[in-house]
Amino acid sequence: MNVIYFIFLCLLLSLLKNGADGGSVTVTEVPAGHLAELPCLSSDDHHRFMFWQLTDDNRIIGPGNPMDENKYNYEVLTGKLFIRGVSTAESGFYKCVSKGISDHSAINIHVVELIVKKDWEDVWENDFETNLLRGMAAVMVIVVAIAVVLFIITTKRRRNRRFFDLEESRENSPAKYTPNVYTGPAPTIPTIDEGGIDNEALDIDFPRVLKQMQK
Repeated sequence: MNVIYFIFLCLLLSLLKNGADGGSVTVTEVPAGHLAELPCLSSDDHHRFMFWQLTDDNRIIGPGNPMDENKYNYEVLTGKLFIRGVSTAESGFYKCVSKGISDHSAINIHVVELIVKKDWEDVWENDFETNLLRGMAAVMVIVVAIAVVLFIITTKRRRNRRFFDLEESRENSPAKYTPNVYTGPAPTIPTIDEGGIDNEALDIDFPRVLKQMQK
């Protein structure tokens, strides 16, 4: 019996891989970290729920299949699948497979697309890549601010240096030099009056000097 069930299950999985689909696709959106409820519309009055297939890794969730009970659960009658604490990695297509009650060869398949939306508050607090980008952005802002402050300080220093150099060049320019003016008493200049030069040093007997030179 187990061999027949295994063969039947293999054939069913082969049909699922080839894209057999007996119903429409239902889209379910769930925030990350919340409980996801996936309806199984293939289970009705004429079909009985068999199992869920995860299309990404072909895992089987259903009676007689081992599963993580802390993560997955399902209702036997309705086939509704419960996934606790869903993450973005669990987004994808899930197939609910049911078989006919009166005709066991009648297979009904319903596809559910699970979309897990990110909880941005949790991402902002706990996501490593987001925190890394946030830290890099903060460092870049600090570096730019320091560069701007240094540029302003350097520009001010250059302006002050040019101002002082200009003042020094003005102080050392030739227009600043003035001749030394003698402020003492005015020198006496010999004056010539009617009787001759009024100066004892110039009062010389030239005829007598000439006679002494001729001797």
